[in-house]
Amino acid sequence: MTVRLDTVAGPAVTSPPPLVLCADGGGSKVCVVIRSADGVEVRGVAGPCNTQSVGFIPASQAILLATYRALARLPPTHVPANLAIPPALLANASPVNGHASNGTHGKPVPHLPTVSVPATPRASRPPSPTASRPSTPLPPLNVPVFRYAWLALAGISTAFDSEAFVPHVSNVLNLAPAQIKVTNDVNLLAAPALDMPNIKHVVCVVCGTGTVGRTIRVARAVTSGPRQLPLEDVAVSRGWGYMLCDEGSAFWLGRLCIRLLMFHADRHLSTGIFSGPPPTLLPLHRDLLTYFGTQDPMDLIELVSLTGRWVRGTSGDVGEISAQRNAKVAGAARVVLRWAFPEDSQESPPSPPNSSSSNGMEGDDPFTQSTREALRLAKMSITPMIDLTTELLGDGSIVQPGETALALGGGLMMSRGYRGLLLDGLKKQGIEFGLVQVIDDAAGVGAMGLSKVEFGD
Repeated sequence: MTVRLDTVAGPAVTSPPPLVLCADGGGSKVCVVIRSADGVEVRGVAGPCNTQSVGFIPASQAILLATYRALARLPPTHVPANLAIPPALLANASPVNGHASNGTHGKPVPHLPTVSVPATPRASRPPSPTASRPSTPLPPLNVPVFRYAWLALAGISTAFDSEAFVPHVSNVLNLAPAQIKVTNDVNLLAAPALDMPNIKHVVCVVCGTGTVGRTIRVARAVTSGPRQLPLEDVAVSRGWGYMLCDEGSAFWLGRLCIRLLMFHADRHLSTGIFSGPPPTLLPLHRDLLTYFGTQDPMDLIELVSLTGRWVRGTSGDVGEISAQRNAKVAGAARVVLRWAFPEDSQESPPSPPNSSSSNGMEGDDPFTQSTREALRLAKMSITPMIDLTTELLGDGSIVQPGETALALGGGLMMSRGYRGLLLDGLKKQGIEFGLVQVIDDAAGVGAMGLSKVEFGD
């Protein structure tokens, strides 16, 4: 059953303003931002949307679910009168009456030339979904709603990927293929460059659950003919999925965490070949075990192999289970970064009990050892990210760093300490970009860029 949203009563009934949709889909979730020609912005979220890991149909359903959740938050004046929305998705919706509060989508990096991403009216973000996708398929939108949709999704690596996915999403969004642009999720990071006349290229690097990099050439918007996003892919680096790459990502760092615990367990099982006792668990180790919900590192083999308690009660869908496993592994990266860079967070590692009685030797302090070990893991993880970024510059003859912006996105790039390791590594190679920008709301800046192209605002 679906219900139709009531329109505002009155003698003069006007058509709702045009809408655009921008989706940022990754291995953990998809965020859909809907923006109107008059600046009202709402958003909805749903579960994993990496097209390679979950498949085209589940990914399109996740996008549709997030879209319905966003549409349910628009004021009645901004939706077609005969739009039908499943009633369960209206239950927890909080419609936006008028313009939402302002927010800033970009976080400039200190000590470098920066450009602020303009603020945009937007609704408060809805809570994360309790289910990754509906148990039964959602009905497609019953009427056309959007003028254009930009779907930026992990797993989309080639033009063939885009063309193959378009029919699925065209059906659920009730939108003609010509009104849909499907790209990799990293492309969203280049959207702010549409307002940067001195920037010729954007090196976009995403370091979240996975990693991918692209070099985007910034063209000037055309004033005649069909409107198109003036952003052109000219180079790509990695993005092959966790089986072949993703070095430096949250998944990769979480994988290093599991290996750390497994090596520690091996040492305890090999006491017969050592003269001294095995090392005790550090606070870092204990925090990681607590995060994974076990006291036995050997249990993590079941997580990696998707057996035992890790798959009980799941849907049985291999793609979805794998995505959930990868998200769980990736979450361990937060534990490492909290220890490696306590200055990043208000939640610093606890002080050791009776620390005043410490003999002052750095090696004897388990808390200092934990910080040092976490920093070692972070440095191991960031090295391939430095390589990925330099690959996107080619030989330097066309893409010159001084005329190029470096746009960073993904959860790990929100860590000032981890990001600093990347920038320091590039600087040691003599690479300094004309602009460095951190994008913490890729879907939001993508929606704003698309709105500028479509509505000219």
